[in-house]
Amino acid sequence: MAPFLFALAIAPPLAPARSDDAPRSLAEQLPRIAPVEPEKALATFHVERGFRLELVACEPDVIDPIAACFDERGRMFVAEMRSYPFSHEKGPTQTDRVGKKDADTIRLLEDTDGDGRFDKSVLFADGLNWPTGLVCHRGGLFVIAPPHLYYLKDADGDGKADVREVVYSGFGRENVQALANNLAWGLDNRIYAAGATNRAELSHRGKPLLTLGRRDLRFDPDTEKLEAISGGVQFGNSFDDWGNRFLSSNSNHIQHAPFDARYLERNPHYGFSNAVRSIAADGPAGPVYRRSPPEPWRIVRQKQRAAAAGFELVRKDDGTWEFVPVEGKRAGSRPEYPIGYFTSATGVTIFRGGAYPDEFQGNAFIGDVGGNLVHRKTLEPSGPTFIARRADERTEFVSSTDTWFRPVNFANAPDGTLYVLDMYRETIEHPYSIPPEIKKHLDLESGDDRGRIYRLAAPEWKFAPPPDLGRMTTAELVAQLESPNAWNRETAQRLIRERAEKAAVAPLRQLASESQSPLARLHALWTLDGLDALDAALSIAALGDDHAGIREHAVRLSEGRAAASAELRRAMIARVDDHAYRVRLQLAFSLGEIDAPESRDALAALLRRDGGDASIRAAAMTSVAATAANLALRLLSDDDFLKERHASGVLSELARIAGAQPDDASPLLLLAAIGKLGDSSAPAAVRDAVVKSLGEGLRRRRSSIAQLTDGADDAAVRARVRTLFADAATTAADEKMAIAERRGAIGLLAYADADAALTALPALLTPRTAQEVQRAAVAALSAHADARVGDALLSAWKEYSPAVRGDALDALVQRRDRAEKLLAAVESKAIQPVELPREKRDLLLNHPDDVVRARARRVLGEANARRGEVIAKYRPSLELAGDAARGRMLFQKNCATCHKVGDEGTNVGPDLASTQNKSPGDLLISILDPNRESQPAFLAYTVVTDQGKLLTGIIVEESPTSITLRRPEGKEDVILRGEIEVLSSNGLSLMPEGLEKELAPQALADVIEFVRTIRPAER
Repeated sequence: MAPFLFALAIAPPLAPARSDDAPRSLAEQLPRIAPVEPEKALATFHVERGFRLELVACEPDVIDPIAACFDERGRMFVAEMRSYPFSHEKGPTQTDRVGKKDADTIRLLEDTDGDGRFDKSVLFADGLNWPTGLVCHRGGLFVIAPPHLYYLKDADGDGKADVREVVYSGFGRENVQALANNLAWGLDNRIYAAGATNRAELSHRGKPLLTLGRRDLRFDPDTEKLEAISGGVQFGNSFDDWGNRFLSSNSNHIQHAPFDARYLERNPHYGFSNAVRSIAADGPAGPVYRRSPPEPWRIVRQKQRAAAAGFELVRKDDGTWEFVPVEGKRAGSRPEYPIGYFTSATGVTIFRGGAYPDEFQGNAFIGDVGGNLVHRKTLEPSGPTFIARRADERTEFVSSTDTWFRPVNFANAPDGTLYVLDMYRETIEHPYSIPPEIKKHLDLESGDDRGRIYRLAAPEWKFAPPPDLGRMTTAELVAQLESPNAWNRETAQRLIRERAEKAAVAPLRQLASESQSPLARLHALWTLDGLDALDAALSIAALGDDHAGIREHAVRLSEGRAAASAELRRAMIARVDDHAYRVRLQLAFSLGEIDAPESRDALAALLRRDGGDASIRAAAMTSVAATAANLALRLLSDDDFLKERHASGVLSELARIAGAQPDDASPLLLLAAIGKLGDSSAPAAVRDAVVKSLGEGLRRRRSSIAQLTDGADDAAVRARVRTLFADAATTAADEKMAIAERRGAIGLLAYADADAALTALPALLTPRTAQEVQRAAVAALSAHADARVGDALLSAWKEYSPAVRGDALDALVQRRDRAEKLLAAVESKAIQPVELPREKRDLLLNHPDDVVRARARRVLGEANARRGEVIAKYRPSLELAGDAARGRMLFQKNCATCHKVGDEGTNVGPDLASTQNKSPGDLLISILDPNRESQPAFLAYTVVTDQGKLLTGIIVEESPTSITLRRPEGKEDVILRGEIEVLSSNGLSLMPEGLEKELAPQALADVIEFVRTIRPAER
């Protein structure tokens, strides 16, 4: 399903609830919490700014609501997940039992008397499993309930679906935290869904379609054409008025997907990263301020952890609680109840109604089901994305003292307000997250007969029945596009397109040209596009609109029409000097859809102006799949551009793409132009960077600069290239040259022929050479696939400093032949096994090559040591008093390559602040047996490229054309999908086993004590 129901394994309580003296048994410590009946529940809420909650539906009329939509009559369709928390099949996170099968439903609610409360409830559809999203279309509903996406329709008007079609199938169910969810209409007349992280092998009406992994999706509801789009986190899928799409994922409570995947996948030779942005100013796991007490089971867990630390949780006379050291037991640092922070972000929704003051327009509302609250953020534009800031200081917009309040989702309603969907459950955790000894005393299905929906009402606001858009004429629907309420605008646009009446075209064109409302003009343009009635003249007018948002969308809308209209192309290209950043960003993407000389002129102009902006440069690179060399040559001849600070970056990207093209003519022209740079005033750094990038691109297609020039007919080009590399070798060896210049020259030798590199570089691997120069030499040698590289790197092993040794090891393990030579050196005692860091040993012990893996296990020992024996040996360390200061030093030595605390370390593994409420015993197991409960996001993956290079790390991002691996020390590798020969994971955490070899029991106690003192960063 969605993370809001399953992500609370580490959710921290704020303070223990007051109780009588501690009961004797565990069962007595876990009293049941009684629900609050619907009419009394309103008294449990605190709402900011004079707002109030109004109950619009509750049990038995609605049960377990998790998603909702409204039809044109204002009726509300609700997805009811009654089968929570147990799936009907066992899986990795559900091994103890199965739940109800086909028990979930779609409920139709209607307000028949116009009083603002739903008084009629009809079972629209039943027999579903895990329904997670729904949206209206042509009198029916699309409903996503993995593994299927259905179309349901009431054909005979009795309020019950008698049409049920499986449109798409194959959505993954293996991880219930990662089900596809939340269908929503986009401005472009498509339906969007959050694909989450389960892999999907999709079929369309029984025919194979596509594989969906870590991607979201959209489809045309009429043609049923489906495509993968950017996304692939866990939950959300809410639009703002201008089509920006927002997502959430557990603690990472608000994210933005600013880039359209159809652009990103156009250029297979360019790896686009960071397609989804975390935008919370207070960080992904921002603080929350709950009013509810922790559930009893949380208190029990905290008591257990306190006891493990040598403390007892004691109630004081004033009703508060404190930790008191247990007499006769050595205690560590005093435990604390940490402040709350997001662990279960739910239903991120942008408010778009007309019933609140202007300051609330575009605010993001986010639930936290573990904290029984609704959080609010404002959105501030920032380049291609936003900064989301807390709107209510040190409080939440809605909070409840009732621990059953579970705000899982929201809906912009026809009456202009925001509706809150409250699943209303006693326990919201997935069973896998609760210790077995506690779980057996809980009823995890308690509340499967309850549920509430609230209206969030502004001060002085009074309910008025919304209009029935289904009864309106086409002209009246066009007028609704000027409504301040997004539901009216979106529903009117949908209905106009469904009716497809020619009578709509003239009033839509008039609205697009004359309306004083920018949002009305926006909807009119997209509605005309959906009717295939948007002409060049209207598009040209929109490109000159006073509102930047209209111009941005007009650029996008003009893509498919510009080829047939020179006038429209000129109007588009004129936006290259638009003062609005996002207009120019959209233009950089859209120009790639237009095959015309003017398009390349405009891209060159954009790169001259905005090439220093990472997003605009990236957008331009997606647009130059076949024209990169041409564009690079144009910019190389521009002396003024070559002096710009961003010239090196722009030309490097273009050269890399040009080199990867299966065409030798363009790279040769580039080489000739690069050679002439030596005769110009261009900085040498520009020349060096472009040569390196061209070499990288050529290597991607199993070629090289040497091969290219050897086959060149132009002797002058060959001579220039030979001179370039000879000069580089001279500079690299010259100790009188500045280190920066030597490093630049060494970098060039990575792309010379192997003989030249192996002649010049090994001599630099000496302690007499500056460390930066040595490291550059190792990197340059590593770039060559020649079998002699391994010997060259190992020959100076004993003289390497730690940093150089680390680089050399990275290079040695990345290729099969080098890995074998490394193991041979260990076998011959030239290198001691202890000299290999744990992560390198793990990589070799689990190497994808059978021969290397077998030899490593013979030389280094079996990969999986007996973890149980190790843990048993170290359990006495839990009785030792830890020293946090000593633990910090040990952390810096052993853990900082993957974990970050404050300004120390690297952000590769999980945020250690989220482990602060784990017991010392839990931490001991996590440290010594990192694979006992590894998290999918931190599993190690191995990539073998088509050139035999081996890379390992966690997957931090996937795009249509690339994946990004992050390894220890935060180093990242962006690998084009076309280069991947093998991608695999052995299911193990990136954190290697064997830390006990570095830590004595007292040292482990110190590390545990330090970890327990970590708190979420103050923001």
